[in-house]
Amino acid sequence: MNILGIETATRAASVAVIFDEKILAETVRESPQTFSETLMPQVEEVIKISGAFEKIDAVAVSIGPGSFTGLRIGLATAKALAYAWGIKIIGVPTLQALAYNFPSAKVLPLIDAQKNRAYCQLFENFLPLSEVEVKPINDAITEAGQLNEKIFICGDVLHKIKISLPPNVIIAPPNLKMPRASSVALCGKNLLDAGKVDNVMNLEPLYIRRAEAEELWEKRHGSPSAK
Repeated sequence: MNILGIETATRAASVAVIFDEKILAETVRESPQTFSETLMPQVEEVIKISGAFEKIDAVAVSIGPGSFTGLRIGLATAKALAYAWGIKIIGVPTLQALAYNFPSAKVLPLIDAQKNRAYCQLFENFLPLSEVEVKPINDAITEAGQLNEKIFICGDVLHKIKISLPPNVIIAPPNLKMPRASSVALCGKNLLDAGKVDNVMNLEPLYIRRAEAEELWEKRHGSPSAK
């Protein structure tokens, strides 16, 4: 089964094609252009390289949490392709896809939630041990240190850590730090094998918190529910 993976939750857009457990092609691009300009050319590129043209069976897309704009563009692209090609779509939580890089290990993915906060969730053997939370980055690191066992951290906020790492907390290698479309596709395959298929019309991003613009609007104009 050929699965197209799309990852746009962070500042780098990633697209991949896998066949079963084999990665056929992958591209990662961080560009001053917007994802709306670069994503479809990336899709066309990996399909051409993989030789999977007209043979894509499903599309797996990272649904967040992460960049609000990036998630909207990635999901809109995935839904358009799934609808046009008449194939299945699988929404993959971004933190779960990041954890997929660490088999047989505990890992704490950290995705930027702005204002020195991170979306975080603890995993072991790909399975979640906690709910998704938004925490100050340093608090998340401190709590990881209290687990008293080896734990990897990854994500796009590692450069924002302002405290010394506890001895048991290990920064992931560079090739495993960020979400990748190949991990989204592989995780999507596992979800698909387990019977998970999403509705192309109803699948929505997993935002966790509201966008900054919504919070600012409410501060200025008041909550609609209060009127």
